[in-house]
Amino acid sequence: MTSAVEFQNVSRHFGQVKAVDGVDLTIAEGSFFAMLGPSGSGKTTCLRLISGFEKPTNGQIRIFGEDVSNTPPHLRNVNTVFQDYALFPHLNVRDNVAYGLMVKGVARGQRHAKAEEMLALVKLDGYGDRKPAQLSGGQRQRVALARALVNEPRVLLLDEPLGALDLKLREAMQDELKALQHRLGLTFVFVTHDQHEALSMADHLAVFNEGRIAQIGTPQDIYDRPATRFVADFVGSSNVLPPALTRAFGGPEQWASLRPEITRLAAAGPVTGTVTALRYLGSGTRVVIRTGETEIAALVPSGQPVPAEGTTTAIAFDPQALHLMGET
Repeated sequence: MTSAVEFQNVSRHFGQVKAVDGVDLTIAEGSFFAMLGPSGSGKTTCLRLISGFEKPTNGQIRIFGEDVSNTPPHLRNVNTVFQDYALFPHLNVRDNVAYGLMVKGVARGQRHAKAEEMLALVKLDGYGDRKPAQLSGGQRQRVALARALVNEPRVLLLDEPLGALDLKLREAMQDELKALQHRLGLTFVFVTHDQHEALSMADHLAVFNEGRIAQIGTPQDIYDRPATRFVADFVGSSNVLPPALTRAFGGPEQWASLRPEITRLAAAGPVTGTVTALRYLGSGTRVVIRTGETEIAALVPSGQPVPAEGTTTAIAFDPQALHLMGET
């Protein structure tokens, strides 16, 4: 499979700050790849390194095999969709979409025709004469997407493009973006701090922490088999069990992760605790049990009995569901 983007021991330092620290990464052509991590973890800097808005302090960046480490942004076959969309308020939608083609010297009629084609692609037929202020947030996001696609990039970079949308619209746009990527067959590189967004949209994802990649894999790999305590805690709010507690459950004395949805409450068992919090989620109730210094969450499906706060309960699960992992 062809590599769309490769990082070979790439670092980006700002003075003493190592924003990106020795990253090795391969993104396959035609994939939907997510970079996930908290603020300051290095994911956005990596996106800017691909776009050319930042240059690596060390290492090499390749796009479809070509070394672009020192290539300026306008000479790279990539485009970026930003969180704030960055639309020109004085231009109508058609001219916003066609702006990149105008800069390239494409004739007015030709660029407008291409802009209308892109607007149809993102389901905005007939909106060309409107100004950005006349559009909803979701519509402006689609205009920004059409403007990025009109130049026919081989890699599309998306910098938290759904962050300004409300929850319902955000979820709808997640489905639309995924469907569009499948239809076009382009390589999408998507930056987000929202683990649910990354898990639901990406074919593969990299979890960043402190300028480095903590783990790369499919969403299922990352969720079911986190490599470290950080990944387990950040992706999907897993129960992180210290070695002594893992041993009390019958496992080896090692750090482990246990997902709330596979954690059960029982009348008896080797580990008991006190119910300290209940959170109704619609499809079930999240029950938090404190045992020693550790809190363990269990998801009780809707319709099943839920213990009251302050009561004692045992904790049970399928032993195969316990995933052993590294400490950091």
